[in-house]
Amino acid sequence: MQPNIQTTPLAPPRRTRNIGPIAIWAGVLIVLALGPVVLSPATQFLTQTMMVFALFAIATNFLVGFSGLLSFGQAVFFGFGAYTAALLWTHGFPFWPGFIIAPFMAALVAGLVAIVSLRTSRLYFALLTLGFSQLAYEICDALYNFTGGETGIPGINIPNAISGTLVNFEFVLVIGAAAVLGLYWVRRSSFGVALQAIRENPTRAEAVGIHIYWHHVLAYVIAGFVCGLAGVLYVVYQQQVNPALLDWTTSGEPVLMAVLGGMGLYLGPAVGSFIYVFLEQYVGQFTIQWPLLVGAVVLVLVLVYPKGFVGGVADIFEWIRRRSADRRELAAGEGGSP
Repeated sequence: MQPNIQTTPLAPPRRTRNIGPIAIWAGVLIVLALGPVVLSPATQFLTQTMMVFALFAIATNFLVGFSGLLSFGQAVFFGFGAYTAALLWTHGFPFWPGFIIAPFMAALVAGLVAIVSLRTSRLYFALLTLGFSQLAYEICDALYNFTGGETGIPGINIPNAISGTLVNFEFVLVIGAAAVLGLYWVRRSSFGVALQAIRENPTRAEAVGIHIYWHHVLAYVIAGFVCGLAGVLYVVYQQQVNPALLDWTTSGEPVLMAVLGGMGLYLGPAVGSFIYVFLEQYVGQFTIQWPLLVGAVVLVLVLVYPKGFVGGVADIFEWIRRRSADRRELAAGEGGSP
């Protein structure tokens, strides 16, 4: 007769989560939140520019780096969101309905552009998106009586509740951070996993039932919404718009920011936007050829270290951690030897 032996089932292994990056970015948010207390008004304004373009770059990298869609038309949605909010507010529309409507209008335009452009191959897709950007710029510049032409729309009134320097800064920070978290949730969802599968192997993804075309259309709409929201935040702190927001060169800026910071990491483009805006503002004070310096930095990164600035710093910390671990193992081995 077999003895009745009771066994305790093994507990499943606990998932270890690396909280280092989370702690770092939480610290960055805290520092930014304290910015108005310690920064001058000019530096606060510059920091707001960095935050808005960081959101713009992260949304663009959602297409370029994560979904594998090389788009040069994101300025259409950035500028469309900005102009929609500006036109609504200058014509007496309430602030909050205009704030909500503008990103959805940008997403609608993104859907229309995606439905047309995604029916072509990758090269022609990039060229089509570039063409849409330049078309939007020319239309905006030509409609002087509606958009203000080259002058744009200056002196846009925003509610007194967010017009103060401190409140305006925190408003842009909170809305931008919420949008970044929302886009991160999309990336971690089943839809994001499907996008990653399409990027890695489109043939296999299609074979398991993933509809590539409509997944890319929806990804384009989501990115267009976030770009449009970035455009609205641009109006909130700049209180003016101009056709340059729609130009094809503006579409190239978030791609450069993503390359500078690192496309492989979700918040890499945010760091790239800080580097780009810093070079534009401070190096531009000494020479008008600051884009030459940006181009040289991007060229070096692409040729020497394509992971970008954040990827390079992460690899340095990983190398230091491994060296420390190796030294501890060596010291433990020497201490235990006879």
